Amino acid sequence: MKRILVLILATFLFPMPLSSLATELSFNFQARSPALTVIRGRAVCLDSAGKEVGSAFGCPGTSSAFGFASKDGRLYKFLPADTMTPLFTDNRVRQRELQITARLHSGDQLEIIKVQSVKEGKLYDIHYYCDVCSITAYVPGLCPCCRNELEFRETPP
Repeated sequence: MKRILVLILATFLFPMPLSSLATELSFNFQARSPALTVIRGRAVCLDSAGKEVGSAFGCPGTSSAFGFASKDGRLYKFLPADTMTPLFTDNRVRQRELQITARLHSGDQLEIIKVQSVKEGKLYDIHYYCDVCSITAYVPGLCPCCRNELEFRETPP
């Protein structure tokens, strides 16, 4: 907030071309944005301590915390506010090898951008679809329109 105020004051006191200001703002923004990463592995259930529990076929108890176990053995957690993690409540998704495109935050926390399944070396987009309403969603559940169960689909990108 302080930098923005300084930039606004500097703009009025020491005018500079807009292109220079845009470059400066872009540079500062890029320095703070988390790195984009692509990871292959499997979604896993986590206990309250953040340790892997359960199996691809089910999470023990009422676990709603999920992580991502990469092929190289690293365990990532998802940001608590990530709206894409309900995707992993579906056992079919946890049973598949996945490729996740995400922003990597500190503490090995991922913010999901895209989840794809890997079949025979090929990528497939995962989504849920309502044939009645032609609505696509990225988490399982009921259609927001007709309230029918959304159909699980995997399609080539």
